[in-house]
Amino acid sequence: MTTNNSINNASPNIAAHSVMISEGANNQVGVLLATGQTLIGVTGSDPIAATLTSVQWNDVAGTTQAAAANQGYIISNVGQTTVTLPSVAAEGSVVAVSGKGSAGWVLAANTGQVIHFGNLASSTAGSLTSTNQWDTVLVLCVTANTTWVVQSAVGNLTVS
Repeated sequence: MTTNNSINNASPNIAAHSVMISEGANNQVGVLLATGQTLIGVTGSDPIAATLTSVQWNDVAGTTQAAAANQGYIISNVGQTTVTLPSVAAEGSVVAVSGKGSAGWVLAANTGQVIHFGNLASSTAGSLTSTNQWDTVLVLCVTANTTWVVQSAVGNLTVS
């Protein structure tokens, strides 16, 4: 009797360069990782291939800033600064804004975009506005290009 395992290399249908996952006594599957991916655990299921992303922070000294996906913005201007969400963003993209300047910030959506904050939603092309110098928000794109949801927030944000 032949056992399909890594010792006798008899595992069927596992692509070259895959990471092998054991599913039981003799069952194995392969997970093929793309460049930059790692395995992420899933409770009660096989791990999945995913790309870990981190936010790159940028200091904003002006009063306007066009945001890019997976970027964070530290608002240092003494006047209120408007950060506009990217018009093109893949599902899973994030944008973060953190206050340092005394007048705060506005996170503005483009036409056709909505930002959800708990049970509140901005109007299309609406916004979130900080009410304190040190307010911070992280928004996640949940529908490509159009729908953003607040993942975390510090402070009392105004939704409009």
